Amino acid sequence: MITLQFSTTKGIGNRVIRWATWSPFSHVDLVLDDGRLLGATARFGVSVRDPEPVKASVRFQVAAPAEVVEAARSQIGRPYDWPGIFGWGFRRNWQEQDSWFCSELIAWAFQQAGHPLLRFDKVWRVTPRDILLSPLLEAID
Repeated sequence: MITLQFSTTKGIGNRVIRWATWSPFSHVDLVLDDGRLLGATARFGVSVRDPEPVKASVRFQVAAPAEVVEAARSQIGRPYDWPGIFGWGFRRNWQEQDSWFCSELIAWAFQQAGHPLLRFDKVWRVTPRDILLSPLLEAID
């Protein structure tokens, strides 16, 4: 099982993301077996980091192979997708591997493992809300 953590903090950037995507959450990470988080952040790019305090969070499990985590790990060190921020109004290919948003990285890793969360081939961007809508997510009590 793969665990995903959706979260939000109090920052203005997080409020803008939630507003623009109609989502209660502004961020999504993979939760590793040791409790650390693997994902893309504006501050660190794609990295593994210790959990930090958040305003709200929820976790879901997905029955998926370990290759999801391996795919995401292969992107460690890539930068945050700053050009994508400005490209939201345009149809930038979210699957370009030069930089990542948190949700792009998660969607791409699941696709690489042969276990897509949604039909992402039909969308031009992927947000935390899009992933949150996947029918494959199982809530963790």
